[in-house]
Amino acid sequence: MLTKLEAHGFKNLLDFSISLGPFNCIAGLNGVGKSNIFDAIKFLSLLSDKSIVEAALAVRDSESTDPLDIFWTNGDFRIGRLRLAVEMLVPQNIIDDFGRQANSTSSFLRYEVELTWDKENKSKGILGINLAKEQLTHINKGEAASILNFPLSASKFRNKAVINRRKGADYISTEKMHDGITEINLHQDGNGGQPQKIPAKNIPKTVIANTNSAVWPTILAARREMQSWRFLSLEPSAMRRSNKMHEETSVGSGGGQLASTLHKLHDKDHNVFSRIASRLSEIIPTSDLRVDVDQVRQLLTLEVKERSGAFLPARALSDGTLRFLALCIMAEDPDFKGLLCFEEPENGIHPAKMGAMLNLLKELAVDAHSEPGEDNPMRQVLIATHSPVLVTLEDSDDLIYAEIVKVKGPDGKPASTIRCKSLPTSWRSKSGNDNISKGSIISYLCLPPGGQITLELETAQTAKELQTDES
Repeated sequence: MLTKLEAHGFKNLLDFSISLGPFNCIAGLNGVGKSNIFDAIKFLSLLSDKSIVEAALAVRDSESTDPLDIFWTNGDFRIGRLRLAVEMLVPQNIIDDFGRQANSTSSFLRYEVELTWDKENKSKGILGINLAKEQLTHINKGEAASILNFPLSASKFRNKAVINRRKGADYISTEKMHDGITEINLHQDGNGGQPQKIPAKNIPKTVIANTNSAVWPTILAARREMQSWRFLSLEPSAMRRSNKMHEETSVGSGGGQLASTLHKLHDKDHNVFSRIASRLSEIIPTSDLRVDVDQVRQLLTLEVKERSGAFLPARALSDGTLRFLALCIMAEDPDFKGLLCFEEPENGIHPAKMGAMLNLLKELAVDAHSEPGEDNPMRQVLIATHSPVLVTLEDSDDLIYAEIVKVKGPDGKPASTIRCKSLPTSWRSKSGNDNISKGSIISYLCLPPGGQITLELETAQTAKELQTDES
């Protein structure tokens, strides 16, 4: 669970910080940079697996051909160093790449990474992005009480989710040697022994990405947490597709594997069809669903039953229905854990049905007033929206308003960046976040200027007066 993100020099993010709870909704106008917040999280997730250059190119699905695009620039000047930091609750029990089980000694961690680029090497045609700093340190229970400010149960949630048996050194630290070489140190969980030293310059991957063994259980737990961050981009074609029987049984980021995942869930719980059908009926008239099994072709096809009694295959459903259905299946899957990032979940959903979509997304998130476990998976949801309708449905604790502000840039000139603000009644406001101005939120919720169609609605008092006049 990601509880805080900090960024400086990444795309348009300068001295940026955001605190996160189980469910979070970022709203704001087009072009303010909401997607860059998602990109920062995605880049960190990619750094837990890929090389630094590959992660930089894959942030926006390889739209960029220059990995230096992740560094802040105003067109004339590009910053030479970027920093990203996260605070996160990580799994306490993990399995390494060799099938061995291990337990982390700390479950609340702070991870920092700094990258630089070499202008001289870039001019020679060499991709010169270097790891300048990497640090992983524990946060003890006493500190957690003041850091985790979202509404929670201390006994049922915080005391179960936060453990710490670490004293002394960081798990990963950075040291500059007397000869000027920067070294990344890996410290053992047991606090004893000499750290493993790795020269930082020209290292292709971060230390976390290179950790695959239970020898370093807490570092591996941090990696597993970052690997679990998902970025939904539900594609209708993927959701409509039938699945082979041997395909993966977990919903993919594009919405694939709906049928195979549902088939897996039904094998464990025969009531899952009726629960999902009941939920789906909140947005379309439906009474049941099933997975058709074609043994000859070894195909699984998801089908939804209309009120008329006819079963419709997934390929006949609307985009909005498929998006809602995919989330219903994910909510039922106990194997789905971690952070779910989802931009514009309102797409394809009628405004009158957005409340059902929002309730479903909130139910996906862990209940911080109950103990985390199989019935309450450690799941977190972060959405971004342009929809004023969705904003009006939000709880004040869950809403984050993103807007552009002017600051002094790295080149000393005025620069535009993004700030995330909260309603005054929100826990985020109590954590030190700036408050949303009344003017900002009103202008966001108002209808656009120049609207040609309006509805003049009579108030109850006016209607009563009219009735009195008529009598």
